Amino acid sequence: MATVVKTFNYTGTLNQAEIPAGTTTIDVHLWGGAGGGGGSDAGGPGGTGAAGHYVTATGIDITSHVGKTMTVSVGGGGAGGSSGGGAAGGTNGKSIAGYSGGEGGNAGPNPYSGSGGGGGGATVVLINGQQIAVAGGGGSGAGAGAHSNGTAGVNTNTATSASPGTLGENGKDHTGDGGGAGAGGGGTNGGTSGDAGAGDNGGTGGRSGSNTAAGGTEDNGSGVTPGGTGVSYYSSGVALGGQPSSSGGNGKAVVIFNIGVQANYKVSGEWKSMNDIYYKVSGVWKKVTAGYYKVGGVWKALFNSGITFTETAAGFGDAQGGSSSGGGGTGGGGGGGGRVICTWLNLNDMFSNEDLKIDTEFSVKYLGTTLKIGYWFWAVPFVRYLYRAQKRQNSWDRFVIESTRLFAQARANEIAYKMGKRARSDWKGKLARVFGEGFCWTVGVFVRPFVEKKFSEWLKIYNNNLS
Repeated sequence: MATVVKTFNYTGTLNQAEIPAGTTTIDVHLWGGAGGGGGSDAGGPGGTGAAGHYVTATGIDITSHVGKTMTVSVGGGGAGGSSGGGAAGGTNGKSIAGYSGGEGGNAGPNPYSGSGGGGGGATVVLINGQQIAVAGGGGSGAGAGAHSNGTAGVNTNTATSASPGTLGENGKDHTGDGGGAGAGGGGTNGGTSGDAGAGDNGGTGGRSGSNTAAGGTEDNGSGVTPGGTGVSYYSSGVALGGQPSSSGGNGKAVVIFNIGVQANYKVSGEWKSMNDIYYKVSGVWKKVTAGYYKVGGVWKALFNSGITFTETAAGFGDAQGGSSSGGGGTGGGGGGGGRVICTWLNLNDMFSNEDLKIDTEFSVKYLGTTLKIGYWFWAVPFVRYLYRAQKRQNSWDRFVIESTRLFAQARANEIAYKMGKRARSDWKGKLARVFGEGFCWTVGVFVRPFVEKKFSEWLKIYNNNLS
């Protein structure tokens, strides 16, 4: 019996071929695309994406499908989430239409939080549109908020009730200040979305898609690690769950055709295999695609011309996943866990975690409501400017960013001294406190009657001094 091994990696296309004469069974090794990791916030990292599922089956009888079209679609890994005000969720891992993962949930529009990662696309083998084997895509990790990390994508499936049922759900968006939810993976049953964070908290990860194992076995993996890593056909990085803010690994498919015919002829005492036969019509050679002979009134295949797959982009990919069934996604006072500018600097490696912790503790204990509201009133739009400035990176933008960093660091040094965490005072920090806090209090006097409700969620957490 002849054996033909076909290996497919992710290309963003469908692979199609006519099942040749004499094919009796196929064996499959399938890995779904993994979920992406969630975006981070100053409170911590987003959740990791779940591994793509592994499905293997041997001896799948396809004798009744000879001459029909086989379609193999390898699922892509979901993209990682990102950080920022209203940061878009990670794009979905794609597969044949209807089997893609969902898009990650957006971070809250008030900076800063993390968005959810994209769900992984399923890896699918179909014959004339009929499911033969499916390896589900991994659920994605959720974005982080200031008060808690995003949780990891879930390796097991909770089936979506949206249509089509094979499509992973989009992650739930956040509308205030907090982390977006992880998206579901595509599969026989698409996975559901996680929940967006309540208030300025991290969201929860999405669920993975389910499998069709065709009488074989399935392994949903553990955390970011896929099943089937010990199989000789496995390649490093395939179906590996995404780390925080990083993409998940693409899937892979190996289909082994077991063909019960092989014509041979002898040349100089050596047998040669016969894979192609031609005949001439009006001076033009035509290819014979298969040969048969009759035994006891039953036609038997004598040979075929091999298996040639063609790639097509038609019918591949979904722009987004199914509608989200996740909850949460409201609350949060406007970004950054109360320390808006310091949080932005921390996320961009310009302000240490320790300084941010001390600054937050000082603000909770010693700064009054009027000063806090005055600070938030101008600092939230200023961080939006910093976010844009970082992308533009012209000379003025770099000057503003560096000046902001120096001002914030000097003030942090002085606050650390006041809190007993630093041995020496910082005279520049004293000036920064006098002018900066004085300015914020003055602004707060004028705007507090109009905007206090807007920052009510923050005030519940950061209002230790009600003056």
